[in-house]
Amino acid sequence: MKFTVFTFLLLASLQLYSQTGNYFLSHYTPGEDRFDEVCFDIAQEKSGLVYFATRRGILEFDGRNWNTLLNDGAVYSIQLAPSGELYWAGAAGYGTVATRNMGHRTTTVISPKGVTDVFQCLLQEKKSYFVGEHALYIETPGQATLTVNATKQTGTFGSLFEIFGAVYINTAHMGLFKVDGNKLVRSRLNFSDTEEVVFSQGYDNQYLVGLSDNSVYLVGENLKPRLVVLEDDAYAAASVIVSGTWVNKDLFVLGTLRGGLIFVQASTGKTQEIVNYNTGLPDNEVYALMSDQSQCIWAAHEYGFTRVSPYMPFRSFSHYNGLAGNLHCARAFQGSVYAGTSLGLFKLEKEDLYDEITYFIEVAEVQPQAGATPSATPAPATQTMPTAPADETTQPAGPKRKGFLRFLKKNRNKESAPIITQSAPAEAGTALPPTAATPSATPHARTVNRRIKKTERVLRTTTYRYKKVQGINAKITQLVIVDNKLIAVGLGGAFEIEGLTARPILEEPVRIAYASRNLGMLLVSTYDDDVRAFAPGAKGWTPSSTLNTINDDIEAITDGNNHDLWLCAPDKVYHVDMAAGTLKNVDELPISNPTLNKIACVRWNKEIVLAHKDGFFRFDPANHTFVRIDSLPKPALHFSDGEDILYNDGHTWNILGKTHGQSNLQLLNLQQNLRFVTIDQNGENLWLVTGNNELYKFYGEKLTPYEVGNKPLLKAARNENEAMDLRDFALDETRSSLTFDVIQPDYLAPQSIEYRYQLAGLEDEWSDWSVSNNIINFAYLPSNDYVLMVQSRDIFGKIRELPTVAFEVLPPYWKRPWFYALEFLVFSGLVMLSMRLSSRFRIISRVLSLLTIIMLLQFIQTVIGKTFETPTSPVLDFFIQVVVAFMILPVEGYLRNFMLKEGSLTGRLQRFLTPEAAPADDKKE
Repeated sequence: MKFTVFTFLLLASLQLYSQTGNYFLSHYTPGEDRFDEVCFDIAQEKSGLVYFATRRGILEFDGRNWNTLLNDGAVYSIQLAPSGELYWAGAAGYGTVATRNMGHRTTTVISPKGVTDVFQCLLQEKKSYFVGEHALYIETPGQATLTVNATKQTGTFGSLFEIFGAVYINTAHMGLFKVDGNKLVRSRLNFSDTEEVVFSQGYDNQYLVGLSDNSVYLVGENLKPRLVVLEDDAYAAASVIVSGTWVNKDLFVLGTLRGGLIFVQASTGKTQEIVNYNTGLPDNEVYALMSDQSQCIWAAHEYGFTRVSPYMPFRSFSHYNGLAGNLHCARAFQGSVYAGTSLGLFKLEKEDLYDEITYFIEVAEVQPQAGATPSATPAPATQTMPTAPADETTQPAGPKRKGFLRFLKKNRNKESAPIITQSAPAEAGTALPPTAATPSATPHARTVNRRIKKTERVLRTTTYRYKKVQGINAKITQLVIVDNKLIAVGLGGAFEIEGLTARPILEEPVRIAYASRNLGMLLVSTYDDDVRAFAPGAKGWTPSSTLNTINDDIEAITDGNNHDLWLCAPDKVYHVDMAAGTLKNVDELPISNPTLNKIACVRWNKEIVLAHKDGFFRFDPANHTFVRIDSLPKPALHFSDGEDILYNDGHTWNILGKTHGQSNLQLLNLQQNLRFVTIDQNGENLWLVTGNNELYKFYGEKLTPYEVGNKPLLKAARNENEAMDLRDFALDETRSSLTFDVIQPDYLAPQSIEYRYQLAGLEDEWSDWSVSNNIINFAYLPSNDYVLMVQSRDIFGKIRELPTVAFEVLPPYWKRPWFYALEFLVFSGLVMLSMRLSSRFRIISRVLSLLTIIMLLQFIQTVIGKTFETPTSPVLDFFIQVVVAFMILPVEGYLRNFMLKEGSLTGRLQRFLTPEAAPADDKKE
């Protein structure tokens, strides 16, 4: 009974088993207008673009932008062919979305006319399969559609899946079948005919298969399923497994209906992580799963999509219960995690969680009929019936469990058994059902099963929870370790921490603390501008008056090379020379910090280096001053613990003085609003507090080679807001406003990717790097041949190039060669016409001649001017036109004399040959 109760009890959330933190999660929402999208399937293209099959169509996502590819109704399944072509199945049948060709896509419906509600597609090398409730459609290139219909014997069709090239299909009445050509044959897979195969995912030489009874199998090449014994099988069964996929060959993930995601080691079945509402997942109901190219898991849920990064060197510590206030610092000490907030100090501790559950048992009783004598002894309990938690989405039980919305129905129709009532009178020699007790020998009695409600307190799980450290009721801003002791400082003072107890060292507000190795003391700077020193001892902390002479706003302290200290105020630095623990000398060194920026100070390469927003400065003993280090950039942001300086120059992150273990530092660009950073003892791991009050531990020494990165894509080109087909790209100069939309698909830090571009034919230099240069706009382009070059740079500094885009801007028609040729033909025609009319129509001939000369000269001037035109200055173009005019002036005189003279001679010749047509005056001559 208790095991059954425990199974249903595990519907509650399960926390992690150790203080390792939670997986790094990234959340995406299509937008307010598509907030309620229900996602049925997810796929990723080789280029990195991710596609979502939703009830409104197909969504495309590149890390920044959402785009709708198909919106003709719900799409239930999508598959990507090796060629990049996207196949879809949905309410409108099934079809394809062509590969991206320079920003252009076409959508085609290939299903036979009248086919609707196709809920799944499956692709193979030469065939594609599409299944609906009543028919299976097989498409082969160049052949007619092959249809396999469901029968009364098989019942409706369920989901399709593939194992080692063989295609299988679930049926409602006869279990599993193999698709063999144009017929169905009984499957040889050793699965129960009563259970549906919910999912099948291959990786290397084995397949991960999940059944509707919440069991999970691994199937090798021998096709013999091997049951995976899940460490948390009770939790998985109670949560209802609806999907699953591989992360890599050692890890797979199960998506559940009520319990979020379960990450499982493939070889042992041990739970690696459970990602649910209590660890940052917005909703425990998972619609669909996909493993992307970077070994990250995409999960679709009611609030959008979440990307889970198991191997990201970030672990979240914000989602454990008990933490209160705004975070300021954190540190690991002796295997425990401490977090300082605006309300005090909290320790993460293991805790057993118990729940009171309610369940029912059935007790058989004998009830007398009217006038009969009741039995004196009730029947014993015969069956325990736990009641599953209410689920408003539970579907009514029925024979139809498979359909195009099967993932919403999967296993929701498992209801508790009904109450059984025996109402028939007992007869001599008749055996009662085994669920009833033997009644007394009363001839007029009946047996009834009565449900009795019971409550039991049962251990839910062992988890972790933040507990408040007693004795601190004010803000904690820093945690330091001195002599293997944890010290917390803040507005309440300085405290030594032992477990959940704080012992005060100094009870006045403290600005910063520093563990001095040179002195073996704890140094604290107070809000009263005092510097206090405390030495650890067997009886506690002993105050020292060593530094009582320094009264200033000390913001940073570091040890020198010998028995000396460096203490930094906003406008000066104190160099304190100590001898045998006694103050020997104090030097005051002014520094340049006009805006009183926050100062950090460390010892680096045996030099004292301080930093603020104006740069890094080292101490020059020869000149007894601080000088700028030109080889280091100005830090846009910096954090220090007195030993190291973590800084960002606006693009990259570095730790001053570290030459190894920094391969992951650029991942800090994922956190755009870091407020506090604590550098752990080994200098590699960091504790991060973001502006969203999130606490992360960053593992700097862990390698993350799985982020493959993608090349930039040209998503679209628009000419005056009209999309262009870039396969044949040419446009007119009069409409040469162009906008190019470039994107590098990225889901790690898409908002941090920078772009630059160059347009050969217009510019000779690259633009500056900018995150907004993915949208490239040209308001006007003169006629020319152009080549667009674009580069992208990710947070690691890796540069990738977009394939060059060549296009042509055509001049107006009156500047094109064919128009010049037409003009030449017109001029020639005018000359011929002028010569023919000169004998009879002298005035018209002369007018035509002059017009021809003018047009010819204008033609010559236009051609020459176009050849020597410069886009730099209209004044220069004007002077070029003047020079051209002077050059063609002699040509103009020659043509005028020639054409007019030629016209006169021609007229005379014609009159001589035809004297009868000559005028009277000419005859006299």
